Amino acid sequence: MYWLIRHGAKVLNSAISAGTFPLQQQFKELTHTIRQLNNNFEEQHKSLKELRDEVDKHHDELIDHKNRIQNLERDKK
Repeated sequence: MYWLIRHGAKVLNSAISAGTFPLQQQFKELTHTIRQLNNNFEEQHKSLKELRDEVDKHHDELIDHKNRIQNLERDKK
């Protein structure tokens, strides 16, 4: 009797594994896709920060130029 229960449990376990295999594969693919999206997001975030830093640098340079022009115009008067 014990052998029959163990055998039945193994058969049931195999059936469950076989039945859920497509879902397991989809879950693995979904997990992989989420990881890729996270990596892409991090890369985009890094690129955006670099772009912001570059824009800030140019903005500061423009302010410096504006101040120089104002000083030159004031000195000219």
